Parts: sequence; C-alpha cells; structure tokens
Amino acid sequence: MNIKEIDSKILFKEFEVQVPYKEVDNSINAKIAEIIPTVSLPGFRKGKAPLNIVKKKYENNVLSEVIEKLVEDKTKKLLEEKKLKPFRQPKVEIKKYEKNEPIEISIKIDLDPSIKIFPFSELELKKRSIELDQKTLKENYKNFISSQKHYHKVSDSRPAKLSDKIIVNISTEDMSVPDFLKSQKNLPIITDSDYQVLPNISTKLISMNVKVGDKVNLKFDLREILKEKNKKEVEFLIEILSLEYSHEFMITKEFLEKNNLKDEKELNDNLKNNLIKQYEDQLKQIERKELMDILDVKNKFDVPAGMLNEEINSIWHRLEHAKKEGKLDEDDKNVSDAALKRRYEKIALRRVKLAILMQHIANEEKILVTEKELTDGMLNYATQYPGQEKQILDYFKKNPPSVETIRGPIFEQKIVDHILSKVKLKNVTIDVKKFKKLQEETFINNKETG
Repeated sequence: MNIKEIDSKILFKEFEVQVPYKEVDNSINAKIAEIIPTVSLPGFRKGKAPLNIVKKKYENNVLSEVIEKLVEDKTKKLLEEKKLKPFRQPKVEIKKYEKNEPIEISIKIDLDPSIKIFPFSELELKKRSIELDQKTLKENYKNFISSQKHYHKVSDSRPAKLSDKIIVNISTEDMSVPDFLKSQKNLPIITDSDYQVLPNISTKLISMNVKVGDKVNLKFDLREILKEKNKKEVEFLIEILSLEYSHEFMITKEFLEKNNLKDEKELNDNLKNNLIKQYEDQLKQIERKELMDILDVKNKFDVPAGMLNEEINSIWHRLEHAKKEGKLDEDDKNVSDAALKRRYEKIALRRVKLAILMQHIANEEKILVTEKELTDGMLNYATQYPGQEKQILDYFKKNPPSVETIRGPIFEQKIVDHILSKVKLKNVTIDVKKFKKLQEETFINNKETG
C-alpha cells in the first residue's frame, strides 16, 4: 500500500492510497473459493467447478463486497500507521478502479479536537418570567372572543361593511405574482382582521360598496409581499361570491359546561395561563440562544476543517438557490458575495463548534435518549395529526432513519437542561414591552450568530 498525504489543514488530513491490483485479485479469489461449495455449473458436480470458471461467472457479484472490505482494512491500517484519532467516520472515495491497475483511494479524515469545557458553575444566565399587564390580558380575552364568533349569510342585497366576511375569487395575469396568490377560489376575507391577503383589500372593497355578484378590478402595491424595494402595483380581478355578517359570541352556560368550565372566571384564568405558557416557551428559546452564545464565547477550541467546509458549502448552496429563486432575506440582498460569504462562514463556524461541543458534553456527562423518551416523543408527534396516529407510528417503524427527527431535539434539550441545572441562574421578571424588545434583539437584530 502506497500512502501519499495530499492535504493538511486544522484537524484535517487527506490521503491518497494506492493498492496494487494483485491484492484485490487475491481477495476476489478468496471470496470465490468461499462460495465454490455452493455453486452448481453445467458439466460439473456441485462445488467441484474450477476457481477460474466460477470466478468468470461470479466475479462481478462479489466485487463490491471485496472492495468495501479492502477499503475498510486500508483505512484502519492508515489510521494505525499515522496514529490518527478520527473525530467521525473518515470519508472514503474510490478515485480510480481499472482491472490490473493500482486502485486509487481518497481518504479524508477529520481529527478529534481537544476540548476542555469551561466550568458550568462559573456561567451566569438570566432566568426570565413574564408579568402580564391588564391591557395585554384584556386584549388576549378580546381576541379569544373574536376567534369564537361565527357568521351567517347576508340575505338581502346590502353592500359589504366592516365586520363582514366576504367570500371572493381573486386572479391576476401578472406573472411576477407567486402561484399561491395568482389565483384563489372561495377565499374568505375577514374585514376587521389585521391580516389581509392583499394590502387593504377590505378597506377598498367596503369603500366601493361591493355587493354579491360584483366583479371589480383593483390595484395593490405588492412590494412587501414580493420583497421589492420600489412600488410594485399589480391589478387583480375580484369577484364577490357572498357576504356573511358576524354573530357576536356570547359566553353561555352551555358553552361553559361543554368546555368543562365552572364559570367565566375559570375561562379567564385558563386564557391567562395559556398566554403565560406561550411567553414562557418563547423565553426558553431566548434563554437557549443566550446559553449557546455564552458557550461559544467561553469554550475555545479548533474545529475540523473538513466539517467546517461541508457546512459552509451547504449554506452557500442554499443561498445560491434562494438567490436564483428571488427568495434571499432582505438583509442579504444588498450585500456583496464576498461580504455574504464572510457572514455565513462565521455562522457556519458557530454551528459546527456548538454541535461538536454539545456532543462532547453529552459524552462527558453520559447523556443519552432512553427508549421510553423516544417512544413518548414519537407518540407526542403522532398526536399532532388526529386520525393519522397509526400511519405515522408505522412510518417510523418502517423507516428507522426518520426516528432521528424525534431523537435529535430530545437529545439537544436534555443537554441544554443538564447545563442549565449547573449554571448560575438569576431570576428576572419582565413585562410584555421588554419581552418584545428582547425578542427583537435576540433573533431579529442578531443574525450574525446564526
């Protein structure tokens, strides 16, 4: 075996290994000799055919197994000879295979980084809780009541008004409009909702006193939807199919009994607790992000260049695809390729570093996902799709790799919880205004950290 080192970077080695064809041929002969006793060929008793004849017939059948075993052995021997400790399974590629010629094999090896974890007990983190003001609680209650209202069809020929639901067909000939918006049938428009499928469509239709059966042409500025810098007016044909008026929802004894509620106060308490839970879930995401930031800063070590390049190439491939499709993030659009690459190289480095660190912590602390936790995770996932639980569980059973989509998040959360149990936590209470500012600073204005 001839070994040549062709690349060496931080915690990364690439070798070209040449193996004489004679070794491959000997391995093929050995494998053929193993199967001869089971082979029946015309003119020979079972198991008595000469090796050269059996080889001619079955060489291609055993070749992939022989090559795989040969590559495995040569890789192992290379690691032993060079005294290398791989961080993950080496990437092996057969660069050249021709009969009676030396086989050329490329072996890329990411080496195990040396990591000394910064003591968790010396890390400080804020443990935030939310304090809800009366305005937020009243707004939440109002939104709930609004979500419960239902509609009845307008029987006379009156025009549309605020609080109605207008059922429409919309269409445009403009090819720059995304398919999901280009043509919509039986589209409900809630006129007093903050969400409008087209900018101010409710206001425009009401101002025109539209009635059932009307067809109107309206222009809309879609610069935000199409992520354009300048004004982008698009004309749509709007057909009014029906009008429905809202019937205000009232909390009745029947409603309370149906939802196992004693009284309206219990409903209020439940809505408040659900809202607090929503904020707490988002605060946990912020806490996790802040923890990752601290771990990134406090733990210094090199990462394998091979893994880093893979992540950079993966991100860049997605960016080029997004650019081609016109779906780049707004803050990426006006950046040069060189600056964009620097930005995402930084993000890639952080991702790889934290992934390595989290795995190292799991190994050090012997953190594993138990079978019960995995089963519970699959069951919880399946319950999100009522009526399809059995099919989803059967899919996991028949496709073992798909289970990693359940195991991964559980594994990560166990590591995070373990770290949080050891750091210094400072309890802080914040209001909704401070929460929104914190959320914006953490996730919107802090893209550089990925």
